[in-house]
Amino acid sequence: MTTRLAVLLGGLCITVGGCAATTAGTALPMAPIPPTTADTLSALLLSASEVGTALAGGDPAGDDLVVTRDVRELWNDGARFDSTDCLAIGGAAQKGVYADSGWTGMHGQILREPPTAPEWSHFAVQAVVLFETARAAADFFARSQSSWAGCSERDLTYTQQPAPDQFWSVGPSSTDADVLSVSRTQQGPQRWSCQRALAVRVNVAVDVEACSLGAPTSAAAAIATMIGERLPVA
Repeated sequence: MTTRLAVLLGGLCITVGGCAATTAGTALPMAPIPPTTADTLSALLLSASEVGTALAGGDPAGDDLVVTRDVRELWNDGARFDSTDCLAIGGAAQKGVYADSGWTGMHGQILREPPTAPEWSHFAVQAVVLFETARAAADFFARSQSSWAGCSERDLTYTQQPAPDQFWSVGPSSTDADVLSVSRTQQGPQRWSCQRALAVRVNVAVDVEACSLGAPTSAAAAIATMIGERLPVA
């Protein structure tokens, strides 16, 4: 009897459409996501420990990094590179790269090992750049895809007198999961490996550089992805 009753109840559930419960009420609209402003850009940046973990390949016990510089203006290193057309490959959030793009504000940080450390082998720049409109940000990303591709598979020279010049070899650029990235390797005087990454979400560009001494890194793309996840979806 018990078995027959269970079978009958099972058949009844199928007959009435799976016995789904219905609750009366009125559906409420989702609360609107507040737009990003110049005053809220700082909340998008990762903590120093999060950046350090990304550079350590996801190991939470990775190298401790600290913020050594906090800025609200784009960097201007155009005079240091032998090709201003490839300035974006050489550094994050560069003034010459964002010229006439419609940007309205930014917040950036430089991170590395503490100044008291005997030596440092990790370096990162994280920046978020605000645009007037989502269209302006999307146009900037499209132009960046084209310009980064044009600077792939070539050499760059970075001048930093009185220190020796730096010579870099640039690899191919690619876009994966809406993150544009390219790596470059220092040929001298040291052997730094760096990755550049750029992502755009609505009207904000996430512009990142991550470098590691003596070993390749994909941390810039990881950092850009994590920051992008803090931004609203269009």
